[in-house]
Amino acid sequence: MTSWEGKANPKILVLFDVDGTLTPARKDIAPEVKQLLAELRKKVVIGFVGGSDLVKQLEQLGNDCVNDFDYCFSENGLTAYRLGKQLKSTSFIEWIGEDRYKRLSSFILHYIADLDLPQKR
Repeated sequence: MTSWEGKANPKILVLFDVDGTLTPARKDIAPEVKQLLAELRKKVVIGFVGGSDLVKQLEQLGNDCVNDFDYCFSENGLTAYRLGKQLKSTSFIEWIGEDRYKRLSSFILHYIADLDLPQKR
């Protein structure tokens, strides 16, 4: 599919977690789940989201999974695909800049250090 035109409800996006939802944790997708997703994809836009890298997700969902889903998000969105094509990827540090990142991380670490906790261990 190259667009959403053929879908019954193209404005609906259904995202699935990989581990524990589409597959048992760290296992392969069941053929019946894969078939159900193919049928669902005819009706709505579908995608998967997971914390694992794309290599692990390919092992779990199949080597062609970036073409089986409309959207694919690996490493919690750091790597993303739309209709089988990789989207531009920018790390948070690249986006915010090194100087602003250092100021932000210093602020966060200072804030945490100054928290008044009942017990610090």
